[in-house]
Amino acid sequence: MSASEVVVTFSVAPKQPGAAACPGNNQVSYEVDLGELLRDRALVDGQCLPDGEAPTTSFCATGPTRFRP
Repeated sequence: MSASEVVVTFSVAPKQPGAAACPGNNQVSYEVDLGELLRDRALVDGQCLPDGEAPTTSFCATGPTRFRP
């Protein structure tokens, strides 16, 4: 967390070894308690940052910011 943004990163474990059909996966909501209000900070997907694991995927095509007040 910083004064301008909150970066949230989730990791998942595969149910089985091998490739997965990611476009067929359902999106899952997840509640996060920041311990303080988000206020005027942006919410950023850490996996879509340049050093994340997914910056070149279609989900990250619009960038890492998921919410900007």
